[in-house]
Amino acid sequence: MRALTATLILLPFAAACGSSFGKELRKEMPYGVATIYQAEAVDDATAAKVFAAMTDAAYNFASNLPEQIDRVGGRLTLRLCNDNEESIAAIVKAGTAEPAIRYFEGLAYAVSQAVGGEAVDIVLCRRTLAEPFFTVTGKPTR
Repeated sequence: MRALTATLILLPFAAACGSSFGKELRKEMPYGVATIYQAEAVDDATAAKVFAAMTDAAYNFASNLPEQIDRVGGRLTLRLCNDNEESIAAIVKAGTAEPAIRYFEGLAYAVSQAVGGEAVDIVLCRRTLAEPFFTVTGKPTR
């Protein structure tokens, strides 16, 4: 009983600490809640623009897998997780020739437009943000 009481007392403090992936952005959508993490390297205004562009473009947040907005080497970077092993294998095998990559190029373009034309890279990850398997390198859209 003491352990349960201690857990209930500490739970709000643990939730307030956030995630190791950064601050979580949330938006109610028709299919559920869209969420993405904002790394410390990304300012709030940029993160808000990115998240809005992704929800406006109907990016599928329904997978319950983590996504993150970050900056890597000064470049705006989205880390997006996938748990469809067939899709992952096809992308790994064919690279940019895989038709699924067109979707991510379109998403990178839409996000780039939302942030003033800055190039946006998309790092595709297998199930967790710690398992990248392919990078779509974005181009500036100015």
